[in-house]
Amino acid sequence: MGPMSLASITVVVCCVGASILLLVLMVRYVPQRWREGSSLKDGVEHFSTLNRTLFSFILALSIVSAGTSLSKAGDEVSNEGASLVNLYWATRPLPDASRSEVRDLTRRYTVTVIDEEWPAMATGGTSARAQELYDTLRRVLQDTSGDSKQEQTFARDSLLALRDVGDARRARMLAVSQEVPNYLWIGLILSGILLVAAAALQIQDLTWPGIVGIGGLALLVSGVLTMLSAMNHPFSGGIHVEPDALRFALGRFSVI
Repeated sequence: MGPMSLASITVVVCCVGASILLLVLMVRYVPQRWREGSSLKDGVEHFSTLNRTLFSFILALSIVSAGTSLSKAGDEVSNEGASLVNLYWATRPLPDASRSEVRDLTRRYTVTVIDEEWPAMATGGTSARAQELYDTLRRVLQDTSGDSKQEQTFARDSLLALRDVGDARRARMLAVSQEVPNYLWIGLILSGILLVAAAALQIQDLTWPGIVGIGGLALLVSGVLTMLSAMNHPFSGGIHVEPDALRFALGRFSVI
């Protein structure tokens, strides 16, 4: 079990414990007449209905936002892997010296992205070495003129393939900072707390069914928010994009 999973379980357990404590305090210290009064009871039920609707709406919006960012980041990584394979193929007609240098740089770039840049992206950073290798690749291809018009055409095609790699890389870098906006998180947390508090206020006595009910509601709310948190960053958290497309590209390099 990873540290993120352990932290998530700890958060959920704390939320369940806090909700049960809130229920105990309400049953003991909130006057009984407040609970039995028809006006207050109707008001609490009306507020609880509105709050459930608000919570559901914000939650659905947040999950769609996080899921879209995760899916888009995965697509960009797949595009980068495919672009790297296309670049490797495009170098086949180049002169031997240029082809060997470009292919070696392409392999080194791919390995660096997997080994260095992926861990850096988990904390919102990038790899300066990967960027340096990409810049070197571009410089080598720009300096590859070729002895014939055909070789010049092949060099230009390789440069276009490298541009596709750069476009996919930039898109991946932009995806690092995509996350659920803070105002949605604030709305979700406040709405979730009010949801549990309103349910606890409607329980008359401290009985096991009431305790289990409040604990289950808190477990559901905190569990959903924890799942959303795991999806919040495309390259970190419990649910994130792996560099599988780049590993596949490395495997393709060996047979091209």
